[in-house]
Amino acid sequence: MRKVVLFGTNRGGGSQPADDRFIFTVKTDNAGTSAANQFTIPTSTSGITQAFLYDIETSDGQTITGVTGDTTITFPSAGEYDVKISGSFPYMYFNNGGDRLKLLDIKNFGIYALGSTNQSNAFLGCSNMDISATDIGHFENVTNFNRTWYQCSNLTSFPLIDTTVATNFDQIFRFCNSLTSLPLLNTSNVTNFRYAYDSCSSLISFPLIDTSSGTNFNNTWNLCSSLTSFPANAFDTNIATNYTNAFSSTSLITQSIDDILVSLDTSGVSNGTFTQSGGQAPSATGEAAIDSLVGKGWTITVTGGYTP
Repeated sequence: MRKVVLFGTNRGGGSQPADDRFIFTVKTDNAGTSAANQFTIPTSTSGITQAFLYDIETSDGQTITGVTGDTTITFPSAGEYDVKISGSFPYMYFNNGGDRLKLLDIKNFGIYALGSTNQSNAFLGCSNMDISATDIGHFENVTNFNRTWYQCSNLTSFPLIDTTVATNFDQIFRFCNSLTSLPLLNTSNVTNFRYAYDSCSSLISFPLIDTSSGTNFNNTWNLCSSLTSFPANAFDTNIATNYTNAFSSTSLITQSIDDILVSLDTSGVSNGTFTQSGGQAPSATGEAAIDSLVGKGWTITVTGGYTP
């Protein structure tokens, strides 16, 4: 049963409460499929392990209870409002449609993603969204992050959520071109890094993530045009052979491309493909690693065009 109660018309955001509610800010008159004084909450049941059953409070004084799926909130006038969700809410699903441009900020993750194994396309296309939340939500059982934050081009940073069981990072942050940094997410079980950070053109450096389960690094850091620094030893335990365009159109300094090549060689994997373009050419150290990799059957393309 859906019940709406109006407590008043006190508009505005207010400070983030220290509680478990999923809290976000919307601007109702941004482009979307609902009216200029409305916001539609989109949901999906794909990969959820507990049903939707949630209550809503809004900063204009509404309370809506017993919601079990998508719902549209009607506000007294167009503007910015906070929406606060409690109960069971495992999966918000914009998938590049609906009212994606009306979502401005996630202030608190709270109960979000509890009971979810799949966050594919969740915030895809939410290009006006920021994340000011400092909590980590409940992503601990999510395995699929395919395109979760794809084209969230307003994001500048990201919280350290729990990705311990994640296996699919395909395009997770693709086109997040305002991201300047990323935390050290747990990627120990991620197999698919395809296009994961493609076109994150404001990233300057990158954390030393665990790549030991990765099997596909096709275009992973492609078009990270500001990326100059990359950690040493990142691929020492690598099992992958597909690094096609992995570091194309980057700005890696010599030390970083040397470190990457040496690390790939250290892994001992044979018959791979690796591409770097942009930035600086490898030094003699990197060239020695290329010699060794080519001897193991690798096809290597780097800035400067060195070949054995």
